[in-house]
Amino acid sequence: MKAWTDYPFASLDDAPGQQAPIREVDVLSYDGNKYCRILVKGYCEQVKAGYLYQRPGRAGEVPSLTRRQLSLLEDSP
Repeated sequence: MKAWTDYPFASLDDAPGQQAPIREVDVLSYDGNKYCRILVKGYCEQVKAGYLYQRPGRAGEVPSLTRRQLSLLEDSP
């Protein structure tokens, strides 16, 4: 599932406390609670689902993926 995030990643050399760029990601799985495993720029990372958005933008500006959307991934490896 395609999504976008503005979450900072140390693996991508984002500076702590600084605004990260908006990136397109592939959501690989959802734990059914809070966390998703994603692929971003070739790195597999884990983030809270609330940081994954339906379209490019920042937190509070665009909607996050819904639990219903994420539930399609719950049984993914």
